[in-house]
Amino acid sequence: MQLKFADILEAVEELPLNEKEVLVDILQNRLIEIRRNQLEKDIENAEREFEQGLCKPATVDEIMREVLS
Repeated sequence: MQLKFADILEAVEELPLNEKEVLVDILQNRLIEIRRNQLEKDIENAEREFEQGLCKPATVDEIMREVLS
């Protein structure tokens, strides 16, 4: 069963303050873990691409020129 965002917010409003604070802490920790896992995957992909010769080292100026073009 898929809960709607509005339903979740409404349910959270029913919680006492201390439980809301615990929920916020849990969500922040889970988001940190998700970001950490994504960063780890990004690093692994970048290292693999570099090892396969699919990318080359570049200076900051070169990267910025490419980004801004």
